[in-house]
Amino acid sequence: MTLIKSFKSLLLLASVLLLTACGTSTAEEMHEHLEKAVEMEEVFEEQQQPLVKAEEREHEIYQEILSLGLAEMDEIEELAREAQELVEEREERIEQEYESLTASYNEFENAAEMVEDIEEDAVRSQAEEMVDHMESRFSAYESMHEGYETAIDLDRELYHMFLDDDLTIEELSEHIEEVNETYQQIIDDKESFNAYTDQYNEAKHAFYEEAGLDVEETEAPDSSEAENTSVDGEMSEENEEDSADITEEDEEADDASEDEDNE
Repeated sequence: MTLIKSFKSLLLLASVLLLTACGTSTAEEMHEHLEKAVEMEEVFEEQQQPLVKAEEREHEIYQEILSLGLAEMDEIEELAREAQELVEEREERIEQEYESLTASYNEFENAAEMVEDIEEDAVRSQAEEMVDHMESRFSAYESMHEGYETAIDLDRELYHMFLDDDLTIEELSEHIEEVNETYQQIIDDKESFNAYTDQYNEAKHAFYEEAGLDVEETEAPDSSEAENTSVDGEMSEENEEDSADITEEDEEADDASEDEDNE
């Protein structure tokens, strides 16, 4: 009888140890996927400073164009073409950013699918919290990326407008308002993305601790922000008068041409 009890006790202990081992094994396997996912965001991280630099230079160009007014078309054309090149560079970097983060999220999902296999409630609960933060982070990024795609198209159109001799102040103002609304949404999404990134990094660290893992970990990167990406400001009265003078001169030239044709 004593032997049977001892055998049952050993069997129970073995079962507990086996379950614990399985839980640790799952957490360790998740750790591999989680850290690999961070590694795959390296390209995303590499794009941050070049993007900020391009955005800030673009803003400088816009301010230069605004200070010139529509009368200085030669200088405006040169600046607008430089800005268009920056738009193309930003578009390329944003796509590299997107591919990097999407690949990282797909790798993360390999870890997320294993959460239900964790036996210990506390460890599983912490893992679920970590997954929630990552899902929110990626959702915020998708919204931010969609906004960037819209902004790129609007910026491209903006600098094309500056090359149009018939551009009016009203048309420019309406387009600038649309550009600024788009960038404001991007700023909001970026703030959400960075906040979720911080929450995810904290939750991942807490998951490792709860699972009893003594492992190396790398934090997921956030998104850098240019100091000023809005295209605010208005043309000075002098520049508006220059624009009006151009229109009047064009009309006078057209009238003179019509008179010559009639003669």
